[in-house]
Formats: sequence, structure tokens, C-alpha cells
Amino acid sequence: MIEIPGYRLLRQLGRGGMATVYLAMQESVDREVALKVMSPALLADPNFGERFQREARIAARLHHRHVVGIHDVGRQGDYHYIAMEYLSAGPVLSKDGQPRSVPFALRVIREIATALGYAQQKGFIHRDVKPDNILLRDDGSAALTDFGIARASDSATRMTRTGAVVGTPHYMSPEQARGKQIDGRSDLYSLGIVLYEMLVGRVPYHAEDSLAVGIMHITQPVPKLPEALEVLQPLVDGLLAKEAEDRFQTGHDAATAIARYEKAIASGELEGLDGEPEGFARDVRSMDTSVSPATPPMPSMRASRHSPADGTPRASRAEPNLGRLDEIMAATDEHILRASRSGRHAAARVPKRRGGAWIAAAVVVLVLVVAGAATWRNQDRLRALLPNTELNTVLARAQQALDAGRLSGSQGDSARELFQQARSIDPDNDLARSGLADVGRRLLDDARAALARDDVATASRLVADARELLGGGAEVDALAKQVGDRQSQGDEIEGLLDQARQALAAGRLLDKDGAAALYGRVSAADPGNALARAGTGKVAEALAAQAGEAIDKGDEATAMARIEAIARIVPDHPGLPELRARVTRQREDAAAALEADLAKAEAHLRGGRASGAGDTAQALFESVLARDRDNVRARAGLRRVAQALVVQASAAIDDGNADAAERLLGQAERLSPELADLRSARVGLRELRERVAIAAARPTLTPADEQRLQRLVADANLAADNGRLIEPPGNCAYDKFRAALAIDGGNTAALTGLEKLPARARDLFDASLRDGDLPRARGMIDAVRQLAPSDASLGGMNERLATAYLDQADARIGANEGEDAARAIDAARQLAPSSPRLAPLEQKLRAWRSANGRG
Repeated sequence: MIEIPGYRLLRQLGRGGMATVYLAMQESVDREVALKVMSPALLADPNFGERFQREARIAARLHHRHVVGIHDVGRQGDYHYIAMEYLSAGPVLSKDGQPRSVPFALRVIREIATALGYAQQKGFIHRDVKPDNILLRDDGSAALTDFGIARASDSATRMTRTGAVVGTPHYMSPEQARGKQIDGRSDLYSLGIVLYEMLVGRVPYHAEDSLAVGIMHITQPVPKLPEALEVLQPLVDGLLAKEAEDRFQTGHDAATAIARYEKAIASGELEGLDGEPEGFARDVRSMDTSVSPATPPMPSMRASRHSPADGTPRASRAEPNLGRLDEIMAATDEHILRASRSGRHAAARVPKRRGGAWIAAAVVVLVLVVAGAATWRNQDRLRALLPNTELNTVLARAQQALDAGRLSGSQGDSARELFQQARSIDPDNDLARSGLADVGRRLLDDARAALARDDVATASRLVADARELLGGGAEVDALAKQVGDRQSQGDEIEGLLDQARQALAAGRLLDKDGAAALYGRVSAADPGNALARAGTGKVAEALAAQAGEAIDKGDEATAMARIEAIARIVPDHPGLPELRARVTRQREDAAAALEADLAKAEAHLRGGRASGAGDTAQALFESVLARDRDNVRARAGLRRVAQALVVQASAAIDDGNADAAERLLGQAERLSPELADLRSARVGLRELRERVAIAAARPTLTPADEQRLQRLVADANLAADNGRLIEPPGNCAYDKFRAALAIDGGNTAALTGLEKLPARARDLFDASLRDGDLPRARGMIDAVRQLAPSDASLGGMNERLATAYLDQADARIGANEGEDAARAIDAARQLAPSSPRLAPLEQKLRAWRSANGRG
């Protein structure tokens, strides 16, 4: 599994062609997150990395209850990643294709519609609304995720080629399937497909390939719901209209319409829709959801195209019903009430239809007929009372659009387009001129609102539109300057964020132009910037890691510098208390470790292990000074080691080993050059070398000398075989070999025999331990120490013999032989004074003595 610093991956949640999503623990705040990691194989195409980063930037700007929140974004090696809010309940639809209850489906679609409306206001189009991108929280609320192919609705930059289709075929709007330019209404179409699938259990259009599905979205009629759900058909029609202008125009319009249905279901006005979908499951399963070209088209939801009373055609079509929510819901209410009447207690209402209701209806019809006849007879007079001009019609529609807040657009129904149309009819019309000025001022108000919510792109476009209408002016110029300043600030912030990310990746954290300083400059310019906040958190995590490494290495100065830096940039960082506690513990542990090493070194010095390879007094004293260079006990200990080395050098001089003496005196001089005994030892070494030189000048050996030399070497080898290595004096292997060398200092056999004596002593030591002859084993240790004072095996031999003496002491106490046990413990203490077994056995011996009256 991959590794992302600061996150502990728990398990895989899902995998797609572009990325894998893991459940992870964000360790800095101990929070479960959904960690989306882009596949490294996609790095060959830079567009994928840009798309991934764009998703993070877009989602970071969307703060809405029903949009999945973004916690962090970054790159680790070949892995781009986004840390998102974890929604544990998963996608809104399971893989089994079962329909969901009507209240649940309506609530989810309403919540996502509000999220899409919010994204529209921020200037973004999702472009991939589908069930997999709608996730549920534990409380059942829904949230929209995956803005990977989203884009700004007014952006001049495109991540795909012109005409390229991006999205999921079964949920594409007709205009998206054509590869045409789209807006937020395309997302509402996709949401309508999701609603249909939640209600019916499958998508409305099925085909063998994606192209065929796209063609069906373009050419086939709006799908019909089963009879049990036909009361919801106007809602489906409003979301799935083939032309964008015939749909709900915003997510908020759609959410309002859905809320009307929810209210009707909750109040009991609509029966049979407030439970689980078992009641209509049979109808759904048996329904033929394939759409045939012969299926009659759905009733148009456009406004009436009827000609005026004079029979002349209209100059342009009327406002689409879906552009005005009150007209939509009027139609919706009519459908709800009609379905409710047809399905609820029909028999109980029959008498009412035969009674007063029919009479009232007949009266109403009669009144309408009479009024219609009167109107027909007087239509010329009525027409004369009305200003029947195209200009007035356009101006009225323009004013309505202005009142409704439809200021500009490209569909021919905005206030700007209609007032401009009026001016094309009458260039000098004051109402048209003032209307355009009102539109311009309203655009400036909208630009200020966009700027307040940090939507600089929309604010820039609105100011440009206002400038065209108002011809400039101080107010326009002032707002344009604010927008320009904000754009410059945004560009500067983007540049600082890029520099900060590069510095963080390069490990430059605390330099003047390091990641911490750069993220700090972004936060100072934009205090709420989520990317700067997340980046600063990463810097703190990196510094915490460095502090931890320094603590592990015992580098307290570096650790404290990093801890202080974390406290400056993230004062409430959760890792600070633990880091400070680790430094305190390390100080205490370091002090305890120094004391233990000093005690051990002094014990080694007393036991004769002053210098050489392995665990010696010299090595321990030098280790203490490396950690505490002014430690008085360690410096005094090294002087004592130097004295021991001088003693060993003197013994080597006595043995005629000039090279060993030279080496030992060199070590002593490095440790304590002012040592007084060094001078006399140097004098002795010089005299030895002179004796060696004199011996080298001796005449050739006589035959008698040769015979004596051979006899001495043979006697020495026999003594070594019999274990007489250094005892008894004069008749041991050591003395015999030295006598041979006194005759011929270069005799190879004698020199080789001497070199083998330490190994022979070690072998005899092992044999003595196996036989339980501990005194003889002790003698072999003395032999090794005399023959090879710096032998690396001496420490191990001491430990092994000490263990044998302690085992013997334990056994003697058990056999009521306390005095023998005491002698064994004393022998073990001389060999290994720091053995952890000494104290328990001494306690056991004291208890034995007390019990036997020997205290």
C-alpha cells in the first residue's frame, strides 16, 4: 500500500480509472478522511494532474452543507492526493438496482439541487452528476463529490477539445451529448436522471454502446413514470426537458418545486407515496422503460404560443414556464390535485359530483360563455383600449425580466436583450434607455455581491457588461479597480501557493523564502485560504518529523529549534505537547544513561578491561564525553585508562615486545599526554630496542645452541599441551618459549608457539567450564590477560565464569553450604561487578544466614 506522510491508510473504499479512494486517518487531527489518490500511471499526461488539482481548487471554494468538504490537497512523489470529508454511508444507490422510497428520493434530489444551485452561483458546472458522486452521511443527508471534470461556467480555459464529450453517458444532458457548450441546467438534467433511477430502479435510456445512449438522450421523449408515481411526472418533465430553456433554470428553482411535493406528502394530500416502494414495485418491474421513437412527445412545458386576439403572430415566443417558478408550481399543483382526486376515495365523492358541485360547475360554465360572447362582440372596442404595439410588449417583458432579476443572457429573455430589442425598434425610446441604465446598475450590484463572495471571475464579467451599458463612469471605474486589485491579489496568491508547494517538496521549510514564510504571506493576504491553512499544517508536520528524528538521534538543539518553529506557525499543533515531553524524557534518559555508562566504565577499569576492542572502559568514557564534553568523571576516567595502558606497555617492554609497547604508549599519550609515567616508559622502550639491536648483532649459533634451542621449543610445546601455560615459573610453556627466544630472537617456532598460547588458554578455559573446574578456568583467564592483555574475548570469558560462579552459589545456598556460596559470590563479583544476578543472590544468602543464625 502507498504511503502519504501525515495519513495512515486503513482500507480501500473504491477504485476508478483515474484514482483510488482510501479510508485514512489524518494523524495530525486524529480524523477519518476519504483520501483520493490519482493513479501514478496518469502522470504521463499533464492534463490529469491539472484536472486533479483543479478539482481540489474548485471544491475548496465550495462551502455548502451538501458538497463534500475538502481538508487537504498535495503531492507526495508520484502521487497526487486530496483529503476529503469521509461519508460513511456510501453512494445514494446500491448496486442491486432497487428503487428508493419517494420521500427519501425527493429529499436527496432536493439537497443536491441546492448544492448545484450554490455551485451555479459560484460560477461552476459539475458535468458528472450521477449516483456514484452522491454520497450519504450517517444522518442520511446527501453530499455531492468529485468535481474532477467541473469547470467555471465563464472560464476561457478548457480541459477538453472543443466538441469533446466529458461525463457519464447514461446521465448526460442532450446538449452535453452533442458536445455543445453547457451551463448549470445540464447538471439539473443529470440530476433528473438520478431521480428517475431512484424512483424506478434503472436509468431511462438503455443501448449497447455509449454513442447510442447519447443519441437517445437527444432524440427520445422524456421518460414516463409508472402509474403509481405519475403524480411526480411534472417534476421529472421539469428536470428532463430536452431543451435547456424548458427545464428548471436553477437548482434553487428545482429544490423549491421538490419541497412543494414533500409538503404535500407530509400533509397527507398525496397518499401512497410516504412509505417504502413495495407498493408499486410490481408496476416498476413490469414497466417497459425502453423508449420508442413512436412514443408520443411529452406535453410542452413552454409558455403558450397562441396568437393574440387579432390573429397576428407574436414577434417572439413567450417566457418559458420553467423560467418562472410560480407558473411551474401552478402546473405542478394542478397535476398533484388531479392525481390525488383520481386515486383517493373515488366512490365517496360520487354523490358530491351529482349534487351541488355539478350545479356550481354549470353556473360557472354559463357565466364564462356569456362573458366570452360579450368579449367577442366587443373585441374591436377592447382592442382599441390597449396599446397594441410590439414596442410596448417588448418593454413590458423587459421590465418583468428586470424585476425577476434576469439581467443578461443569451436566450433572448433577459432584461438587457429585451431593452436592447426595444431600442432597435425605437432608438430614442427613453424607457429602453433608462431600462438599460437600470440593468447596468443592477449588474454593478451583482458584481459587488460576487466580489464579496470572492467570485472574482463573475465580478469581472459583470463589471464589463455594466461598462458597456453605462458607458463607464466613476462608479464603474472604482469597482473595476477593486476587481483588478482582487485579480492581481489572486494571481499573486496562486504564485505564492505554487512557490510554497515547491519549497515544501524541496524540504525548504524555514528559509526566508521557505514554505512556512510563503504560506504565511498567503494567509496574511487571504485569512480564510484553505490551501494555505493545509499547507501550513504540512509544514508543521514536516517540522514535527524533523524534530522527532533529532530527538531519536539525541540532537536536542535541533529538536528544540524545530519545536519552537512549529509553535510560531501553528501554536495549537496537537503534536507539540508530545514532542516537548519527548525532549524532557530524553534529557532525563540521557542523564541516567551517562550515569550508567560511567559506573560501567569504572567497573571495567577495576576489572582490568581498560582498553582494546569491544566494551571497554576507554570506549565508555569516550562515549560519555561525546555526549557531555565537560564531564569531569569521564576525563578522570580516561587518565586512569592511560595509566593502565602505560602499565601494560611496561609489561610488554619486560617481555621484549617493543611493537606492542609502542602501540600501548601511543594510545596512552593520546588519552593523557601530560601523564608523568609516560616519560619513564618511553625510556624503557628505548632501552628495549637497544637490547634487541644488540641481540641481532650476535654471532651465528653453535651446534650446541641449536640443540638447546630445539629442546626448549619441544619442552614448551609439551607444556602447552599439558596446560602448563604460565605456571609453574620456569617450567611453563611461556618461560620455555622466552628462553628459546633469548638464544635466537627470531626463531620462528618459538614465536609461533607464543602466539598460539592465548588460543590454547581459551580452549582450556572452555574445557574447565564444561568440567566444572572453576578455579582452573579462572587461571586460564589470568593466562589470557597476561599473554594478550587486549584480547577481545576477555570480557566474555569473565561474564561466563561469573555466571558459573553464581550458578554454583545458588546451588550451595540450596544445599545449606552458605560459606561456599559466599566465596562463589565474591569470585563472581570480581569478574562481573555489574551482573544483575548479584543482588538477588546476596539477598538470598542473607536470608539463609538469618534463618541459620549466622547473621
